[in-house]
Amino acid sequence: MSQVLTRRTFLKTSGLATAGLALPWYACTPTNRPDFTVAFLTDMHVRGKHDAPLGFAKALKSAMAQPIKPDFVILGGDLVYDSLHQNQEEVDVQFDLMKTALDENVDVPVHPVLGNHDCLGVYDDSGVDPDDPLFGRKYFLDRFRFDKTYRAFDHKGWSFGLMDTVNTDNRNYKGEVDAEQILWLDSVIERGNPTVLAGHIPFFSNYRESKDGGTNADHPKETVHNANLVTRSFEGKKVRMVLAGHLHINESWVYKGTEYANLGAVSGRWWHGPRDGCQEGYSMLEFYGDQVRWSYVDYGWEPSEEAKADNTW
Repeated sequence: MSQVLTRRTFLKTSGLATAGLALPWYACTPTNRPDFTVAFLTDMHVRGKHDAPLGFAKALKSAMAQPIKPDFVILGGDLVYDSLHQNQEEVDVQFDLMKTALDENVDVPVHPVLGNHDCLGVYDDSGVDPDDPLFGRKYFLDRFRFDKTYRAFDHKGWSFGLMDTVNTDNRNYKGEVDAEQILWLDSVIERGNPTVLAGHIPFFSNYRESKDGGTNADHPKETVHNANLVTRSFEGKKVRMVLAGHLHINESWVYKGTEYANLGAVSGRWWHGPRDGCQEGYSMLEFYGDQVRWSYVDYGWEPSEEAKADNTW
């Protein structure tokens, strides 16, 4: 079970607004202190416009200043504004701005996940040739010196699997987990530890049905089209939570013991304001024994009037 805490609302009602605190759910719910916490920040879309680097830095500072400092940070993808339509020179600038914010504001390990907007030159209008050695996800691998776009590690009795849920074949993208990665994922789950998985594109979502009606299927760019194959090994295992971003809204539900949490964006509506009522924010994960909960922190970002008036995504 998880709870969403809207920072502005809580602080106004509690009289703590002037203190600038972003309190997690356990500050107002009787419970024990968690064993450890993790910050999950997704969809930063950093670029040199609309003060995006300052907004990302503010979110990071907020996360580092939480009452219980996170042991590490997971970045849920779409680290930069856009790489799909851009050439390397343009993307380098965005990644440098993102990295500077991290270097200046975070002193714990950072684990980035690949997002669709982190793949270099996928669309034809980028001018990037598919034979370029940094084309697509190869740019992400090069920037972070990774061998693969999916990785796993253990921490304090938990396993964490960082997934690649982006397919960029045919100069486009869709949500997919390939066969090789499914086998790898099964090996992570079989470690026997309680497990949290994180990918960018959600496995499942109720967002489109909620907006357009229950007969409208998810778009192939909004969810992982073969999620049923990926998740069939979850049943009876200790996969406690699957984290995702991409949609820039908060939605969460539990199915067969696994919570699927698609969480809101640091950038809100791409730095133009809230996205469909979801404020700019990030999530804190709190771990208790073999259970995990999340809370959403509105870190208080206010876009400029120019950003609000800009209707481009």
